[in-house]
Amino acid sequence: MRHLLRYLLIAMLGIASVGCATHALHATKNTSTEKINSFLITPDKATLVVAGEQHHFIFPLNEPLKSVLQWPGRTKLKPTFGKFTVNAGQGVSGSYTLQVDVGTLTVDEHQFLTQRGFSQQGNMMAYSAAIQGTRYLAGNVRVPQTAFFRQPYELTVVAPDGVADTAAKIALTPLTLAADGVTAVLGGIVLAPFFGLLMMSGGL
Repeated sequence: MRHLLRYLLIAMLGIASVGCATHALHATKNTSTEKINSFLITPDKATLVVAGEQHHFIFPLNEPLKSVLQWPGRTKLKPTFGKFTVNAGQGVSGSYTLQVDVGTLTVDEHQFLTQRGFSQQGNMMAYSAAIQGTRYLAGNVRVPQTAFFRQPYELTVVAPDGVADTAAKIALTPLTLAADGVTAVLGGIVLAPFFGLLMMSGGL
């Protein structure tokens, strides 16, 4: 009887181990990390493009983010990103937080951020919000890395079951490089006239 109980215990532990391994595999197989090369806004200031190495994430640019990303003091901001979820139609949704050290701000800058929803938390001011857009394959359109990035940025993208298998069906980016101007946000530089950003016919 003792030997039987021992064998049952070993069998149960084996099943539990397989179950844990299967769960871990299941939990991570649809999660990917995308290195971000550039944050860009289109010349009409209506669209934010987060250009990664493999994908472009394109978001409508609304207030107050639109004003903040054109603010001369934007290089003081430190962005962080929550996980982004992509659906079968390649719609992507997630969240971000912008933080800034209060000690680096002038009185006018502090007032500007307060008027746009930033709240002070100790020595930091922060603003958090959700954002929704669309994911595209970068294809052959490789946007150069924004100069003066203070640190590498990454997006963690989670695809629910069944979505990862549709990767081959993701549309190619509607972006193309041209000689027009585009403002690089968070990097703090203007990329024109070196290259610009256009929406190809068909657009978003």
